[in-house]
Amino acid sequence: MCPSVSVVLPTYNQKRYLRQALDSVLSQTYRDFELIVVDDGSTDGTANLLEEYLRCGCEIKVIRQENMGLPRALNVGFAHAQGEYLTWTSSDNIMLPDMLAVLIKSLQQDRSVGLVYADFYLIDQDGNELGLFRTAEYDPCLLLHINLVHCCFLYRRECMERVGGYDPEFEYGEDWEYWIRISQYFRMRHVPQALYCYRFHYDSMTSRSKRGTAKHMSFAEFSARIRRRMPGRWWMGKFKWWMLRLFCPQHSLILQGAVWRKAIELTAYSDGGTRA
Repeated sequence: MCPSVSVVLPTYNQKRYLRQALDSVLSQTYRDFELIVVDDGSTDGTANLLEEYLRCGCEIKVIRQENMGLPRALNVGFAHAQGEYLTWTSSDNIMLPDMLAVLIKSLQQDRSVGLVYADFYLIDQDGNELGLFRTAEYDPCLLLHINLVHCCFLYRRECMERVGGYDPEFEYGEDWEYWIRISQYFRMRHVPQALYCYRFHYDSMTSRSKRGTAKHMSFAEFSARIRRRMPGRWWMGKFKWWMLRLFCPQHSLILQGAVWRKAIELTAYSDGGTRA
């Protein structure tokens, strides 16, 4: 019998945090799920850790492959997924115990909604809380300019069947581009409850900064592609975003930036400023 939910966990050289990520999925209060781990060519002992879980009898499907990048790893994982509802989590983040239970209940309450997303905590490399990130209510126009969904979400299999897989051309923002495609056919809903922990740590910040130029160019291309694809909706979103910045300084979308910047600052200080 097929599980109700499929959770894909792609990982690449994140052994330090992987155990916490795995345990957070396996500890979900909603039990009718499968966990598919895609080891994207890790060289840090990740394979040994996964073997440990398999020897203990944990019901995990492990797929090993050469390093192909996050979008392709996600597509490989979801190609093996059997669930009616789908999600994925990063190997350095943590799903809180009720995440699946709350999100699946929200989806089941309204068949017209294809994807639900929730608030989350920001944590540092040691798991200390840096702040609460409150995601905004869904707006299809603003979604073209701001990733409203972020990292805590659940969507119906019909979404994947309609829009296909993640686009390998978007190494940065592959999730955001995917949500935009889904939004062309399905409604989305915000669940105002923190159900996830997103980890800030030195390694992830360093990798981003080293690839900053590529990231910037990718975003510029991303924005241009979306504008060409949905010009009317894109310009309406642009107008709404500027109106929020000018007249609604306490809107959750504006406050998000301050929370995010503070988390980055605290993460940098926690490292002692000793690494360049």
